[in-house]
Amino acid sequence: MVEAARVLLLLAVGAGIWAAWRRSIFPGTWAHTFHTAHAEERAHLTQARRQLRAVDKAQRHAETEAAGQVKEEREKHQQRIGRLERKVALLQDPGRGTELGRLGGLVLYEHAVAASPEARLLPLHGLRARFDRGDRVHSLYLTKPDGGGDRAKFPHRPDPAAGPEESTRLFDEEEVRDFEMKINEAAAQEKMFRAGLADQLAKAREELAEARKDTTRLKAAEQSRADVIDRNRADPRRREALADLTTARNAWQDLTGRRPPK
Repeated sequence: MVEAARVLLLLAVGAGIWAAWRRSIFPGTWAHTFHTAHAEERAHLTQARRQLRAVDKAQRHAETEAAGQVKEEREKHQQRIGRLERKVALLQDPGRGTELGRLGGLVLYEHAVAASPEARLLPLHGLRARFDRGDRVHSLYLTKPDGGGDRAKFPHRPDPAAGPEESTRLFDEEEVRDFEMKINEAAAQEKMFRAGLADQLAKAREELAEARKDTTRLKAAEQSRADVIDRNRADPRRREALADLTTARNAWQDLTGRRPPK
């Protein structure tokens, strides 16, 4: 019983809202809004409204598509410039580059190497790695062109002075020599990279300048959007639809004394 009453209440509320809405779009007496005697006038007003809304919807759709194309072309233009700006910045300051590998505390990067996590970065350009066998610790000497550098240590025998609770990784000679070769190969690659760096940077700067000037597609999209807006403004269909709606509203006002909304 309670559920049935709730349903009836909801139906009554819904019917009241619908009636209020209908009274707002067809103002006048109750008969003007609901009676079949005025169905033709209501249908004429409804059709005129639909016609204008259809034209407005089509125009909005065309303008939205044109604006979306402008946005897409602007984003593409900005993304291209952004990629080239990052490329130029990376060529101007390559930094250490990506990590290529590590052995113990030694870390090898694309453009630099560090003998340990606490050690300073040594540029790979002109650097040479040299293996040195030791009784208990193997070494990789990282020597710069000016003679400076650093040393990475790789124990291959336990330290007799270390306590039983201490655990140290041991490195065999082969893996240390392999990493020596890897460092020297990276240094050779760095030498080639540096040899062509000036040309790469000049080319990247030229590409960036051209990209900033190349707004052909963006300007075409902006012109297309302007053309769409101009066509919509001059479209006779909207003037005709608006004139038909104005006529229908005038007729309704003459009938009821109340001017209906658009």
